[in-house]
Amino acid sequence: MGYQEGMDNLEEYPVGIRIRILAAQVNAAADLTTWCFVSEGKLIYSTSVQENEFLAFFQLGDYMEFIHQKEGGWDRPVILSDPVGLVWLAEHAYEEGRVSMLIVIGPMFLSRTSMKHIETSLRSKVTSVHMQRQMMRTMAAVPVISVSSLYQYGKMLHFTLTSRRIQSSEFVFQNDRTAELVREDGADPEISAHDSDRTAKAEKLILQAVTDGNLKYKEIIEREAATNADLISNTGNPLRDGKNSVLIFTALCSRAAVDGGLALKTAKEMELRYFSEIEACQTLTKLKNVKSGMVDEYVKKVRENKENPLISKAIQECCDYIRANVQQPLDVEDIAQRMGYTTYYFTKKFYREMGIKATDYIKQARIEYAKIALITTKKSIQDISDYLQFGTRNYFSKVFHEIVGMTPAAYREKVGKDGE
Repeated sequence: MGYQEGMDNLEEYPVGIRIRILAAQVNAAADLTTWCFVSEGKLIYSTSVQENEFLAFFQLGDYMEFIHQKEGGWDRPVILSDPVGLVWLAEHAYEEGRVSMLIVIGPMFLSRTSMKHIETSLRSKVTSVHMQRQMMRTMAAVPVISVSSLYQYGKMLHFTLTSRRIQSSEFVFQNDRTAELVREDGADPEISAHDSDRTAKAEKLILQAVTDGNLKYKEIIEREAATNADLISNTGNPLRDGKNSVLIFTALCSRAAVDGGLALKTAKEMELRYFSEIEACQTLTKLKNVKSGMVDEYVKKVRENKENPLISKAIQECCDYIRANVQQPLDVEDIAQRMGYTTYYFTKKFYREMGIKATDYIKQARIEYAKIALITTKKSIQDISDYLQFGTRNYFSKVFHEIVGMTPAAYREKVGKDGE
C-alpha cells in the first residue's frame, strides 16, 4: 500500500507500513535495527544484516520474560539492557484494542563499554570460546548513541505506533541496572549539554526577535536552533516545572518587548494575562501552544509599535530579510534587486528612512547574532566569523569592537560570567 490521496495523517495507514517507515529512518540516522515479533515471541521481520547474531544477543538478555510480565502489553516505550551494556527500545503495537506485535529497536551502546568488560560478561553467559569470539566481532557493529538520542528514538517509536507524543519521564526501565546505566551515560536524561546550548540559543534568538519585532522570527529559529525541545522537569512533575519555565520566559519576553519600544503598561497587561493562561493549562501540549502564541503576540505588538509612517513597508520587509539571513552573503545590489529597486535608489531610500547605510545595518544585524552565539554556544570566534560572512577573524573582531566596544573574546568572558 502506497500513499493514498486524502490519507494525510499517520494513523490512517496500517501499523505495518508505519513501522517500516520508522525502520528505514532509524537505520539511516544511526544504523539502528528494527525488529517485529508477534505476541508469542516469534520474529516476523527485521532490518538487520546480522539477524541471527543480534537475535542471539536479544535472546541472551531474557527480555521476553520481562516484556510478557505486563498484562495487556506495554503502551509506552520500554528501555531494556543486559549485563554487557547492550540497550534496546521496545513497545507493543495494538490493532483493534489488542496487542498485535512487539516492536524492538536495537541493539545499541549508550557509552563505550570497555572490550574487557564485554568479554568478561560474555564468559559468564557463554561457555563456547568460539561463540564468545564470534559475538565479540559482532559487537563491533553495534552503534553508540547518546541518552538524548535514545529518548528521541523512543518518542519516535511511540508516535509511530500511537500518533501521540510522550515525555521521557513516562518511559519504563527494565530494572534498576538499566535506569542506572542511562543515568551514568547522561546526567540529565531529558536534555544533553548540546541540546541545552541549542535551547539557550533559541531563547536568546526569540528574545532578540521580540525586541526587533521581527515577523520572520520563526524562520530564523527553525533554521538556527531547536525550539520544540521538551520542557525540562527537575522535580518529577513535568507540568509544574514546565509552567514555571514558561512563566519565567514570559517575563523575559515582556522585558524584551519593552526594550523594543512597547509601552510598559501594555507589556505588563499581556504578561499578567499569559500568567493566568499558563496556570490554567492542564497538559504540556496546551502549555507549549500558549507559549508559542505568547511569543507571536509580543513580536506582532512590538512590530506594530515600531511601524512608522516614515518607514515604508518595503524597507521594513528588507530589514526583516537581512536579520533572517545574516548567515548568507548579503550584497546591497542583490537586496535592491530583490526589492525591485536600482542599487542607487535603494541605498538612498534605505538611508533616508532608516538613518543608517544598508551596509552598516547588515553589520549590526550580524553583530547582534554574534553576541547571541558567543554566549549560548561553544563555537570558536573563527567559526562564528566564518558563519556570519565576515571573511577574516580580524575584520570580525574590528567590526565587533566598533559596535559593542569590546572584542568578541572579551564579550564572551564578561557576559558569560555575568550570566546574561
